[in-house]
Parts: sequence; C-alpha cells; structure tokens
Amino acid sequence: MHLPPFPPTRIVCAILILTSLGCDWSSPEAKKAKHLDRGKSYFEKGQYQEAIIEYRNVAQADPKDGDAQYRLALSYLKLGGVTNFQEAFAALNKAVALDKTNRDAQLKLGELYLLGNEPTKAREQADIVLVSAPQSTEGLVLRGRSLVNERRYQEGIAELKKAIALDPQNMRTYIELARAHVFAKDSDAAEAVLKEALGIDPRSIEILVALGDFRITTGKPDEAEGFFKNALDIAPQNEEIHLKLAGFYQRTNKWSEAESVLQKLATVKPQDERSHIHLGDFYTWTGQRDKALTSYRRALEVNGNSLMARDKLISHYLDTGKTGDAEEKVKDILGKNAKDLMGRFFDARIRLAKNNADEAISLLQGVVKDEPRFAGAHYFLGVAFLQKRQTSQARGAFAEAVKQNPNLPEARTALAELYLAEGSPDLAIEQAQAAIQLNPRNFQAAVISGDAYLRKGDLTKSRQVFEAIAQALPKEGIGPYRLGLVAVAEKNEAKALAYFEEALKRKPTAIEPITQIAMIKAAQDKASEARERVSRQLDAAPNSPLLYNLLGQLWMKGKDPGQAELAFKKAIELDSSLLSAYLNLGQTYYQTGKVDQAIKEYELVLAKDPKATPALMMLGIIHESRQEHEKAKGRYEEILKLNPQFAPAANNLAWILVEHGGNLDVALSHAQIAREQRPDDPYVADTIGWVYFKKSAYLLAVSLLKEASEKLPNEAVVHFHYGMAQHKAGDGAGAKKSLQTALKINPAFPGSEEARNILAGL
Repeated sequence: MHLPPFPPTRIVCAILILTSLGCDWSSPEAKKAKHLDRGKSYFEKGQYQEAIIEYRNVAQADPKDGDAQYRLALSYLKLGGVTNFQEAFAALNKAVALDKTNRDAQLKLGELYLLGNEPTKAREQADIVLVSAPQSTEGLVLRGRSLVNERRYQEGIAELKKAIALDPQNMRTYIELARAHVFAKDSDAAEAVLKEALGIDPRSIEILVALGDFRITTGKPDEAEGFFKNALDIAPQNEEIHLKLAGFYQRTNKWSEAESVLQKLATVKPQDERSHIHLGDFYTWTGQRDKALTSYRRALEVNGNSLMARDKLISHYLDTGKTGDAEEKVKDILGKNAKDLMGRFFDARIRLAKNNADEAISLLQGVVKDEPRFAGAHYFLGVAFLQKRQTSQARGAFAEAVKQNPNLPEARTALAELYLAEGSPDLAIEQAQAAIQLNPRNFQAAVISGDAYLRKGDLTKSRQVFEAIAQALPKEGIGPYRLGLVAVAEKNEAKALAYFEEALKRKPTAIEPITQIAMIKAAQDKASEARERVSRQLDAAPNSPLLYNLLGQLWMKGKDPGQAELAFKKAIELDSSLLSAYLNLGQTYYQTGKVDQAIKEYELVLAKDPKATPALMMLGIIHESRQEHEKAKGRYEEILKLNPQFAPAANNLAWILVEHGGNLDVALSHAQIAREQRPDDPYVADTIGWVYFKKSAYLLAVSLLKEASEKLPNEAVVHFHYGMAQHKAGDGAGAKKSLQTALKINPAFPGSEEARNILAGL
C-alpha cells in the first residue's frame, strides 16, 4: 500500500524526537532524575527551601521513593524550627516505612522522638538499628540517651560506655556520658569523663566548650571563661564558640567583653549576615538602638535575600517607632505574596502602632491559626487585646506565648504586669523573675517585681530590688522614686523626701516624686512649703502642665482660688487635652460662685471662634456641675465632631451616658477612646472602670478602678467605685477596706448611703 508523505509538522517532530531536542516527551524517570539532581545541588549550596521544592517533586513523581523522603527530611532539619521539625518527622516516618535499611533515617527519627520527650519510641528506633548493626555507635548512643531521659541512669551510662569502647575518638559520646553522670548527680565522674576525652584530643573544641559549660554549672565561671577562650583560639572562625563566649559574658554582666566578642565575629565573618544579626541582637538587648539598626542594615546589605535579616530590620523599625520604614518593607512583602506569614504578622503590628486593635487582632488570629506555635504572634495578640482593655483574653494570649516559647521575656513581663494589676503579687513575682533571668537588663520586669514585693508588704525585698535598679540606672529617677515609696510604707518621711528629691534631680520633669513631696508636706501642715517646693520645680521644668495643675490643687487647698485659677489656666494652655486641669478649673469656678461669669467669658470666646475646644470643654464641665446633663452632652458632642480623639470630651461624655441612662456600649466606646489617648490618666481609668462595672464585667472593672484609686488616693467616689467592683467580684475584705476609705475621706459623697448599706451587709 502506498503511504502518504508525512506532513511537514510531523516530519519536524520526528526529527526532534530522534535528536532529543524538542517535543519534550521525556520519561517520568528522567523528570525524577532531573529534580533529584537539582535537589542535591541546592542542598550542597545551603539553599534548603529550594531543595525541599525539588525533593517534593521527586516524592510526587515516585511516592515509594524512600530516599527522596529521607533527603526531604534532611532539608527540613537544616532549616530548623518547630514547624520544619514537624515536617522532617513526617518525612522520616515515610522514609523508614519505605526503606527499613536506612539506618540514618531510623537514628534521626529517634532523635526527634527524644526532642519530643518520647524516649521509649526513640529507643525502639535505636533497637531496630542495633538488630542489623550491633556495633553501631550511633545506635548505642541513641539507646543510652533514651534510657537517661527515662532516669534509668546506670543502664544509659552502660550503653554510652559501650559506644566509647567501639569508637574512642568520638568526642560527642564522651559529652553524652558526662551529661548522664551530671543527671545522676555524680559531678566527679562527669568531670573525669571530660578530662579523659581532652587527654585523647586536647584540641577538641567540643570538649573544651563542654568543660566550660560544666564549670558554669559547678559554680566556677572563671575557669569556664578559660575553656571558651581556648576553644576560640583553636577555631577562630567558629560562630557557635563566639556566641557561647558572648553569652557567658552577658550572663556575668561583662557587657563590653560580650560586645567585643560579637564585633570580632562580625570582623572574621564579614560576608555572613548572621554575624551582623547577632551583633544587632546584642545592641537591641542592651538598648543601643542606633547601633542595632546599623548592624541589621549591614546584615541585609551582605545578603539581600536573607529573610532573617529582613525580619530583624522590620522588627527594629516597629520597636523604635519607625512605622513608615516598616510599612514600606511590609508592602513589598505582601505585594509579592499576600498570604506571607511574616508579612501578615508585621502588617498586624503596624495596625497596632496606629491604634487599629480590631484589625490587628483579626490578622494575628489568622497568623496563629496558620502557625499555632508562633510565640511572637501570640504575644502581640495579647498586646492588641490589652489595647482594647480585654485583659482576660490578653492574659490567655500571653500565657500561650510563654507556653510556645518559655524564653520570650516580653511575654513573661506582660504576664507579670497583668498579674500585679489583678492583685496577684506572687504570680507577678514568678513571671517577673523568670523574665529577669532571661535578660538581667529587663528593668521593666525588675520594677514589677519590686512593686509586687511592696504590694505584699515585703519591704526588705522591695528595697533590695529598687536599690539594684537605682545603681544600674544612675541617670534615671525610677529607682529613687520607688525607694521613696518603700520609705513611705516604712513611715520614714525624712528618708522618703530624700529619695524623692534624688529622683527629681535625675529627672526634673517627673510628676510622681514632686507629688509625693507635696503630699508629705501637706500632711505635715506645711502647705506653704509644699507650694514653694512645687514653684521651685517649675524653674527646672517651666513647660510642665502637670506641675501647674499640681500647684493649682495646692492653692485650692490653701483657699486661694485666684492663684489656683491662674495655675489651672496655665496647665490648659500648655496641654489643651489635660482632663484633670479642666475639672479642677471648673471646680474652682463652682466653689467661688463665678460660674455665670465663666460662662459669659467662654461664650465670648466661642463667638469669635466656634471651634475653640477649651471653651467648649469648660462649658460642658460647667453645665455638668449644674446637673444640666443634656447641655453638657451637647457641648462634648460638638467637640468630638471637631476632634473624635479628644480624650477629655470622650471621657466626660462616657460618664454622662453611664450615670444618666445612656447606652452603655456607646459609653464604653467613648471611654476607650479616652483611654487610648490618655492611658495614664486616673480619671479616665475611673470612667472606663465604672462603665465595665455597669456592664457587669467586674474583673475588668476591678483592674482599672484599682489603678484609679491608687493614683487618686483622696477621691472618695473613686474608692467607692473600686469597693463596689470588689464587692461584685467576690472580694469582701477588699470591698470593706475601699468603702471605709471612701467614707473616711468624705462621709457625704454621692453614693455614701449605698456604701454604708453594702458595709452593713459585709
């Protein structure tokens, strides 16, 4: 039969097939081999993410290839981290199921079982290896370690000794044997093992480092330093030894030595971004932010593809308030991949910085859903909940952060602060001390610890903590101020005054020490001395609205409303959002019968400038003092139309709504705005705490009202609010104390009858 000629396209294709240059119909085996070769090449270059992609392709092409699963597991192990270890564990399980002769896969699976605290399963893997290879030192070591983890020390030690007998040159086995002796509380035997190993190989950096660690655990840090230095002399390029020595110096408060070691690492490995990251982390840890920024930028210059360097730099921007710089980099990340985990995490932090807590919470909940073990995301989720004053949710998020990473000092510090605010000083001390152990320079945790001891009445320990802070921070006023509070608790007024004066010497603008001095002078019937001392402080801090506000209060107590009025007006001039100054000025007008005159003055101001916020605010306060609540409400609403974030109007509007039949949810919204803008204002804390009380959220109310009562010790109504919240929260003793304090300050305050009725019931 006559065959028709090939069409041109078929001729071309046939030629290409024959020459293997086109029409790529390569076999599955060829594709698999291609991916395998690429994976090996990437792995050798340290490009483990790329290697993972190629090995996955191999595994997809041939699901029964145990070697591909094994190589995939090795790539995950090289990347490190909890999630990658989980992936490695899954791949190793597949590898040993597909290829029971792969001893290394069995051993690495056993190692992961040990990491997961499953020594029995680890020993099962060791036994599988030892059945086919009884002389396997790795199998014996794994078996020995599993027995030690089960506290079967002597059995474990015997297995490790067998491994040493088979391979006397393996230094790692000596270290495992020494560790087993330490667990068995036989330090002499542990030291003998390490010295024996050093005798075999005097230049073993592993043994030298192990001896250094051993000296630290046995209380001989000077000898430890020598071992670490010897190891570094032998291997000056070794990153781990540099970090070990730097960490040793940090633990022993030798900061300059630690810096020197890390600088040396960056010098000997200038093209390794990790060396610059380590130095940046040290500078961050010690509060040297400019130097940290330089190091992180250098790390990214060295390796522009380093995700670690990128993330460190973004974190630094956010930690130091450079939100715009962070935002630029985060937009770039999310522009390439909208689902990028770290991109979403940093996006949430940016929204937090902009007070968009709801958006941040939504993003962070998505992040922890995708990566439940991401401790940093749990921590910032707690921060976001705190921004919304949802303390129980915040506590849960911080606790989860600590669970996922017990070495996260920020989460422990936040937990300590929450526990202290909730009246649990013992729990606060526990978390604060754990945070301090992680970072001895964590002064926030130290202050919380000292405050907790003071709350407990343990004045000796509180004093010790604050003395250490005063010595460590010679230019900061926080140490002397807190020591002054301890002296007040000891009823040593002379000593307290000296401490408060020292605090002011260190920080002239601090309001807390001068307030304490004024209170002590006033209690000693030295009102003129109190006013004179505050006036003198104004010479050092002439633009302090808080000082003028304090001076006005002292003039009011001295029954000189004219001077008080001038002081309060000056405070408002310096800070138009200072709520307490408005309240005090309004009270001054009310007490002196100058209300009508004040109204005329403020209306004249508004005639010239209808948007004059101070005038609108004062009119609102005056209407409120006259029980003209609708008029006051209208003035506050006018202000909030002009400036929705104006804290004094938001606070007072919330108060009117909660006290005079308004919508509690709207009141809470206004109170939260005030709290965000004035987080340290006790009047705002009282308002939002009282809103929570009315909404039956008693634990939240207690926390906020406690804060208000501590900062406003002479306000009867505030103590009444705190006592009512304590009563509803089931704290009868606390309620009794607070309500009695309120009645002692003013037997006829609004709510005094209700306070007496509650006390009668208690």
